[in-house]
Amino acid sequence: MQRNNNLTVTGKVDDQTMSILKKSTKKLTPTSFSAKGTAILETGKKFFGTPYVFGGTTPKGFDCSGFVQYVFAKNSIKLPRTADLQYKVGTVTKNPQIGDLVFFEDTERRKAKSKVNVAENITHVGIVTRVDGDGTVEFIHHSNGKNILDYMNFNFPKQTLKDGKKINTYMKRCPSKNGAVQTACLNIAFFVGYGTF
Repeated sequence: MQRNNNLTVTGKVDDQTMSILKKSTKKLTPTSFSAKGTAILETGKKFFGTPYVFGGTTPKGFDCSGFVQYVFAKNSIKLPRTADLQYKVGTVTKNPQIGDLVFFEDTERRKAKSKVNVAENITHVGIVTRVDGDGTVEFIHHSNGKNILDYMNFNFPKQTLKDGKKINTYMKRCPSKNGAVQTACLNIAFFVGYGTF
C-alpha cells in the first residue's frame, strides 16, 4: 500500500499512511446482497475451521489462495492459483461487496525488496463476507492454521473494539506493550485493496 502511493515503505502505519488509508476507504457503504456474492459467501462458510496446508487446494486443507480459488470454482468463476495472480485478474474496487476479494501484501514480513508492481508483493487473500455502515469489513481467510473470520476498519485504526464489536483484528501476533493496540500488526497495516469479479 505504501509503495503503491509513493510513500517510503516502512511496514508501519504512520500518520501519512493513515491519511491515505482513510481517504481510500471512507466511502464504504453497507453490504448489498448480490446473488453471486451470496453464493460465494455460502460456499466459503462451509469451510470454517478447515486446516491450513501449504499449497492446499481441497477441503482436506487449503492455503489462502487455494481456498479462494476453490470457492470461486464452485461458483463457476475460474481464478488463478496464487494471491498475486488473483489480484492481477480482478477489477479494483473501493466499495467492496460480499464475495469480493481483499488483498494483503508482505504478510510474511520478510525483508522488503524494491518492487515496482504492487501485485508482486501480494502474499495473502480473503473473501469479503460483510461491510458495515461504520466501515468495518469482515472477511473469511486462512489464518492461524484454519479458516476464520477477521475484521478491519480504517475509520478507527487504533482500536480493536468499538462499542463491544470487533472492528480490527491482527494479521500477525505482536509482542504486547502494556495492552496497547499494536497497529503494525493489524490487518489494515498489510492491506492493498479489494478486487471484484
